[in-house]
Amino acid sequence: MADLNIEALYRAAESKRLSAFQTAQAESRRRLQNSLQGINTTYRNNVTQAQTAARISALGQEEKLAAAGLSGGSVYAAPTSGYTETSRVTADNNLRTNLNTLAATRLQQEQAARDTSSSEIAQARQSYENNASDIRLQMAQAQINQYNTDRQYTYQQQTTAYQQAMQRWQTYGVVLPADAAILGVAAGTRTSASAYNNARLAIDREKLALERWKALL
Repeated sequence: MADLNIEALYRAAESKRLSAFQTAQAESRRRLQNSLQGINTTYRNNVTQAQTAARISALGQEEKLAAAGLSGGSVYAAPTSGYTETSRVTADNNLRTNLNTLAATRLQQEQAARDTSSSEIAQARQSYENNASDIRLQMAQAQINQYNTDRQYTYQQQTTAYQQAMQRWQTYGVVLPADAAILGVAAGTRTSASAYNNARLAIDREKLALERWKALL
């Protein structure tokens, strides 16, 4: 009777479970890297746009002041009036505020992406550990089932051998030498002996025990 290689089945299940966890972990980290790259690309684009918009706004403001006679000279030169200086300070402060807001947003988005990845990996690890417990329980149950199957098989084989020996005893009227050890009586014992009746009772008890055993499985 071939036995199941429970250890090999367990190792295969464990390998598959570990591979699933490692794959989930790697995919989560890949998604995190993609998210961080996307966040940084968006941040750099937004910074460029903010700086460009601030420069355009500053040029427009300089032109308005110049048209009103409140500024003169190059926009790149030092301010020539209080109006010009105030305008430039205001523009610089606005740009700095916008850049700080963009930087803070980037940090928040990066942290959110890392939190999401950590949560995904934690869930994958929890699933990995839960499955480990399930597999150990399944393995233990498989071992119990295998033990019961083997025991039932052995029991059935012994009972069959006993029944066949009894049949030969009845057929030939005496216990054959090959059946003596199976029946537990001396070779040559006749069916008229009390041992025969005792053996018949024993086999009936064996049949009943076997049926009860099967019912419990």
